[in-house]
Amino acid sequence: MRAAALLALAFVLLRLLYQGLFRGLDRGGVVLADLPSWRLPHPIDHVVLLGPVTSQGIQAAIVSALPVAGIILGFGVLNAVVDLSAACARASRGGPLRSVAQALVIAWATFPGLVGSVTDVRRARRLRGERGAASLLVPVMERTVERAVALGASMEVRGFASVRSSSGVASPHPSPAVHLHGVTLGHDDAWHLRADLTLARGGLVLLTGPTGGGKSTLLRALSGLHTAVDGGSLAGRAHVLGLPRDLPPHATASLVGVVAQHPRRSFVAETVAAEIAFASAVQGADDAEVAARVARAATGLGITDLLGAACAHLSAGQSHLVAIAAAVAHDPVLLLVDEPLADLDLASRTRVVAALRDLAAGGTTVVVAEHRTDALREVADVVLRVEEGDGGARVVREGAGGAPADAPSPPAPSTTPAPRSPTTHPLVLHVADLTLAVGGRTLLTGGALDVAAGEIVAVGGDVGSGKTTLLNRLALSGRATPGTIEVGGVAVAALRRRARLRALALVPDASDDLLFRLTVAEECARADRRAGADGGATLTRFLAFAGVAPGVADRHPRDLSVGQRRLLVLAVQLAAAPRVLAVDEPSRGLDPVAAAAVREALRAAAEAGAAVVIATHDAAFLDLADRVLVLADGRLEADAGRARPEAEVAP
Repeated sequence: MRAAALLALAFVLLRLLYQGLFRGLDRGGVVLADLPSWRLPHPIDHVVLLGPVTSQGIQAAIVSALPVAGIILGFGVLNAVVDLSAACARASRGGPLRSVAQALVIAWATFPGLVGSVTDVRRARRLRGERGAASLLVPVMERTVERAVALGASMEVRGFASVRSSSGVASPHPSPAVHLHGVTLGHDDAWHLRADLTLARGGLVLLTGPTGGGKSTLLRALSGLHTAVDGGSLAGRAHVLGLPRDLPPHATASLVGVVAQHPRRSFVAETVAAEIAFASAVQGADDAEVAARVARAATGLGITDLLGAACAHLSAGQSHLVAIAAAVAHDPVLLLVDEPLADLDLASRTRVVAALRDLAAGGTTVVVAEHRTDALREVADVVLRVEEGDGGARVVREGAGGAPADAPSPPAPSTTPAPRSPTTHPLVLHVADLTLAVGGRTLLTGGALDVAAGEIVAVGGDVGSGKTTLLNRLALSGRATPGTIEVGGVAVAALRRRARLRALALVPDASDDLLFRLTVAEECARADRRAGADGGATLTRFLAFAGVAPGVADRHPRDLSVGQRRLLVLAVQLAAAPRVLAVDEPSRGLDPVAAAAVREALRAAAEAGAAVVIATHDAAFLDLADRVLVLADGRLEADAGRARPEAEVAP
């Protein structure tokens, strides 16, 4: 409703601007502005720019815009009362309005994402201290494309717009869940993933491997998205549930459930209940059955309290729980899950692992790609590993329950930090009486936080407790922010743009939004200029963080691995030598090696004198901290079990 109202208002303003520029706003009445007019040269001399602005001219322009603005607002009101997306999804299965309904579903699902993208990118631009059009347009365009592709893939694997005969295809039985013989997956001539693999029906399969090694590619190949949506190639013989994998994904939607790595990009409906119901609804289940499936899936994952919530307001961890519920609600035979534990607290991880284990015990074949393998190894029936080498990668079976077979797993870097010197530096960050509220829900009341230079403080808490909101408020506080947020004794809200960059920098959850140049070198050079730093300083810092050769400077930032991009954003945000560095979920989506590199980068920032504040669920990053605070029940309090006695903050 709010988005529709803003869009309607924007249309009225654009109408005023258009008529004032090209047609003039002189319709009689009181002259509000006597602007000069210019007639354009031949052959467009019939066009006159500007001219006097009168009260009746403005009134006429507004009245001419009202019909279209009213339609926009009407759709907003209608959607606030009726879930148009679900209604159109049902209509898309057949009938005379099938094509129109399909277009409306896609448009309706895309629009909120576009609005959200603009909001997120504007916030990221403020975090980097940018004002240029490129810093807004490039990330918005990238996110819009990513959203459109993810949305199309999400709808495809759930059977959207498929005829009932294809979405209800039967699986030959008995047949293995997955059978790959001589399969080679590729994206271009420079990379390939080889797999010879047979997985029996039922059981939990854990897929491990380095970031960017090919785990997601294998899952997308099993779902059919690799060839149907990603434009990838598949050579060899591939069967899923006894069906050839050259069938389009929507043809196996009733049999295969998919949880994407970034579920928030894939949400189709506006509310959690409608999102969980989407696959069942488009596959033809009646309303009573859909409701029963939604209730069962939500109860199994402990998210019944979220059913009425808007998907746009979910935290990252809540989004993963909802995505899993949406994928299992229609009882698929094969479930493909990409990094479900990345954004979850311990309680939520335990709940998800238990749910996946129960699904596997009930006969569903569950294939999970994950970096956080400890809890899953304990319950996995088969462990697969993607190994890099020979210009690509190959899938290797470790064996049941994680017992090594073909080759041992590479050792994970130690998560125990080296001893740090006692923190005796002056206080840098001072927060007092801070109140946080989102969507009418109070997350923090009277919050207080003091951090010294060189100290690392971690903020933990359950999914949706407000950790991300806290860090955003620290970096983006305004004069109306309730409470005190000071760096070096100066209110952050009172600082101008460049002074704020030197005071406090944030690496947000969606850190890629801060990247908008064509090469790594250009990103780093831009950061140096904005911060007034020596030329080459940011690039040198990034190369040291990532441990890569200088040649990487000529690559596009999107061509870097997830871990390298995270380190690049860290280097960019440190360009101005901020006194406080805040990082939201620094290990998200990273394998142990990349996560260790990020930890070392944060340690280096602290040793250089920055006060570091991180929001995380990751035990290794909690162990890195000098102090751990927990945000829960509206309070921010010390976790006595993790506070380090040697940390002495000077007054």
